[in-house]
Amino acid sequence: MLNCMAIFFVLLMHAAQLAHFGDKTNSYFLATNLVQTICIPAVYIFFMNSGATLLDYRESKTTKSFFIHRFKRVVVPFAFWTLLYYIYDTRYTAFPGPSFHSHPGIHDFIYAFSHNQINNIFWFFYAIIALYLATPIFSTLIHEHKALLASVVVIWFVFNDGISYVEGLTHLSLYTEYINQPLLASSYLGYFIAGYLIRINYFSHKTENILILVGVLTLLMGIINTLIQGKLALFRNIGPFFYSVAIVLLIKRLGNQIKSESVLHCFTVLSGASLGIYILHPLFYAVCDKLVFHASVKGWDQYLRVLNNPIHIFVLPIFAYIVMATAILILKRSKIVRTILP
Repeated sequence: MLNCMAIFFVLLMHAAQLAHFGDKTNSYFLATNLVQTICIPAVYIFFMNSGATLLDYRESKTTKSFFIHRFKRVVVPFAFWTLLYYIYDTRYTAFPGPSFHSHPGIHDFIYAFSHNQINNIFWFFYAIIALYLATPIFSTLIHEHKALLASVVVIWFVFNDGISYVEGLTHLSLYTEYINQPLLASSYLGYFIAGYLIRINYFSHKTENILILVGVLTLLMGIINTLIQGKLALFRNIGPFFYSVAIVLLIKRLGNQIKSESVLHCFTVLSGASLGIYILHPLFYAVCDKLVFHASVKGWDQYLRVLNNPIHIFVLPIFAYIVMATAILILKRSKIVRTILP
């Protein structure tokens, strides 16, 4: 259920790019900003799901088999589609994500790959691979040191959402290289571990209720900030951590109430298309925009009008999810396709 929600949130956010490239003169500028605010937990939910399912990998496999499986499932598709997008980007482009390369070559490819300038939505792969590399370390703590894992989440939150919010309120620069912890402050480790702690019911029911309440409040504050266009510092710089946690907790409770095996099976099947949708949706959006609106990102002024079209913003994500999920699940019956779209 979380995977399906997360990828649909991704589709919504990437169809609502007017929020980042338009201005108040665009009729749907406010609406797209609200979409961004509501859907922001998308990739963070993926991180939490990964932590929930992978942090206890030692229960069923060795570290070697863990890395082999992760390599096949993530690194191989990442490498394949990065190269394919680079080749595609030498003549065409899509939006959002792919970056046009007018002077392709080995040096340009290495630089672009190192700086995530081939398909910038692939930042997810860079981040998740870093978390995989850290997993064997933190997996040793799951039995006797759960409180330590929870402490890591707290420290991560302080260095990320916490300090950022206080900086916004006080207008003070609080970061310093002398206390900054790169793994905790610049990665998504907090989401990864929090997902696992939620899955094993580490938090009491009362604590979960508090986390849900705080998550809902941060969402409401984010919506207010969007509506008032960031005019009050109290509502600015609110991180998505608590909101993301609240979603995971609520979906977990909802999932526990579903007794229908057919419904659960449906979500299980659909979730198998999520990574494929994530990889391919910029191309799908580009094709749809060309066919429906006769526009592409290369003609920016015309394409900006497409980004302000309600069909592109609200209808395209639904259409994309239905068509792409169906097509990917059919194609994945082939072993070769499963190698590049796991």
